[in-house]
Amino acid sequence: MNNFTVMELRDAIIRECKDETDMTLRDYHKRAYRVVLRLLTAGLLEKSKDISEFARYKKTPLFVASVFKQRVTVDRGPKQPRQPKQPTQVEHGAPSWPVKDPCIRDELDQLVKTYQVDLLSSIGESEEYLRLHQTYPQLKAKLEPHYLKSRDVSSKILGKIRAIESVLAGMPKDPVS
Repeated sequence: MNNFTVMELRDAIIRECKDETDMTLRDYHKRAYRVVLRLLTAGLLEKSKDISEFARYKKTPLFVASVFKQRVTVDRGPKQPRQPKQPTQVEHGAPSWPVKDPCIRDELDQLVKTYQVDLLSSIGESEEYLRLHQTYPQLKAKLEPHYLKSRDVSSKILGKIRAIESVLAGMPKDPVS
């Protein structure tokens, strides 16, 4: 697929999953939207707003060059109501959550990598605004708001990375089922 909407992706997911799950149309839509957001954040898709009211998404060259691994799905049996997880203390004082799903750590690791790419991009953007300011001092008034915004974005992304890394530090390396 290329140049698609979230609803078109949702319909494609429904066709692929045929009777494999008991998900509602809304659940499929949420799944498609989350996939698109992850790919946008990673720079694998770009958003274009056409004349139509729905945004369309196109693959970037990075998407074409990427190698994707298929996720392994595990049958977890009938859905049970979630119990709130209580953190337990470990030696160094950081909370440790009991982890039963081995994919959680992998997903968090992948999320950190995605944020690191975003952070590098934002830092590069800030550095470019500074370079442009030095080269064209007359553009200072126009460049400064962009520089400050990209610096703020960098700080927020760094905060997200630190938060996830602190969660990862409290998780056991090899989850026990």
